[in-house]
Parts: sequence; structure tokens; C-alpha cells
Amino acid sequence: MASRFPIKTNMGYLYVVLSSIFFGIMPSVQNKAMLNGAEPLNVTLVCHGVCLTVVFLLCLYKKIDLRLTKKEFLIYVFSGGFGLFVTDLCLNLAYTKMPVGMVTMVHFTYPVLVCFGGVLFFREKMNLYKISAIILSVTGLFLLSGSGNVADKGGVIIALISAFAYAMNLMIIDHSAISGHSSLKKNFYIFLFSYICSMLVSASDFGSLHFEANQMIWMIIAGLIMMAGSVFLTLGIKLIGSSDTAFISTLEPITSVLFSALIYHYALEARSIIGCILIILSLIPIIIDED
Repeated sequence: MASRFPIKTNMGYLYVVLSSIFFGIMPSVQNKAMLNGAEPLNVTLVCHGVCLTVVFLLCLYKKIDLRLTKKEFLIYVFSGGFGLFVTDLCLNLAYTKMPVGMVTMVHFTYPVLVCFGGVLFFREKMNLYKISAIILSVTGLFLLSGSGNVADKGGVIIALISAFAYAMNLMIIDHSAISGHSSLKKNFYIFLFSYICSMLVSASDFGSLHFEANQMIWMIIAGLIMMAGSVFLTLGIKLIGSSDTAFISTLEPITSVLFSALIYHYALEARSIIGCILIILSLIPIIIDED
């Protein structure tokens, strides 16, 4: 009898879990750079520059064909310029206005946006399994975020924009003409156009882009972590689709909480532990619903 869950599908889950681990570690590393005086836009610029450089070298090593059609070019411009650049910049800005837990709570509404987007635009089915996953993951994220009473309205709006941009990016990668491209090719062009946007936005203040050594070290490390997470993410989307990927990615805040507690010596509250458990439980309906 054939396995209910093909090897490729299992690998897709593994890739997304690895992506969530890397992305969960990244905010604490980026925050280290900002605590040392780095500006949010500069963090985005350097991180994406590091990602672009490493992915380009890997593309050369793998001899990947980087040619594009006009349609693919325009898709990558939108995916990198809006999907990635806006997501990362808004997250870094939101971290300066609200506690990281609250930003996480708002940003991780994106799995719900991806789910509803799939139903509205790509005729994906909405059933009790996905509804259960939504309820469990949102409840878990609320508990994980800490107090929901402390919030800057501007920070909430910025975090919501990051959620919308990220949801759009996942759906573009999964459902557009670039869906069949290799993970490295996708990441090269997404990081390329995101980096170009970072350069254009910072152009008016380009002369003041001077970094201390300790800032640069943390930003380079964050860039390498971001690159690894992005490659695993696109591999996962290709194998299991954007909706399942979005829900499994809710493991990211668990990693973020645990890693930040380790780095900054935070005490984990009971509600945070319960939130982690609910998020993990939200994956069960998604796995059961796998065709």
C-alpha cells in the first residue's frame, strides 16, 4: 500500500519547519543590530544585500539559468519590491513601536489571509480542518503575544501591512508563472528587487550609511539566517503549497519566543507555553486534511 503522505510532501513539511526555525531566530538577531544603533531601513538593506550576494554565488555554482520572460520579470518586481521589502521594513519599523510579542501577534494573521485568499482567488476548499487550524493558531498566537492591551495604533497598522504583503508574496510564489522556478532562482530575483527598493528608499540619505563593526556583524548574521529561511520556505511552498506552508510557519513565533528567552533571559509565562502548545496542535488538522 502506498504511503498516505508521499516522501516529497513529508520533505515539504520539513523544509517549512526548518524555515520557521531560521525565521524565528532572525528577529532577535536583527534586534541586536538595532539595539546597537542600526536603523530599521539599514538593517533591511544590509540583510537583503547579504542574501542577494550569497544566493547569486550559489546560482553561479549550480549553473542555474537566470533568464526571464517579461511576465516573470514583472512578477518578481512585485514579489521582491512589495512582498519582501515591504514585509521586512514594516516588521523592523513595528518592532520600534510595539513589543515584539504584539508585532508577532498582528503579523501572524497572514496564514488566515493566505487561507482566505486561496479560497477567493484560487478555488481552494475551506473546511472544518482549516477552520480548526485557524482558531487554534490565532488563539495560540494571542496567548503567545503576551498582553494584548499595550499597542501603538501606528504600530498595529504597520504590522498589518507586513502581514498583507507577506501573504501576497506566498500566494504569488505558489500560484504565479514563477511557481516552477528553482528555489535559488526565486530567491535571487526576490532579493534582487527587494535590495533595489532598499537602495532607492535610502538613496536620499545614502551618504550617512555608516555602520559600526558590531552593527555590521549582527546584520550579516541576520542576512545569512534570512537567506537560509527563504530558501527552505520556497522549497516548502513548491511541495505543499502556500496555505499549508502559512499554517506550519506559525511555528516561527515559538522559535522566536524560545530563542529570545535564551538570548535575553526572559522568563516564559504559563500563557506563552499554552500558546506554543495550541500552535503545534493547529498543525494536526492541516496534516490530516492533506490529500
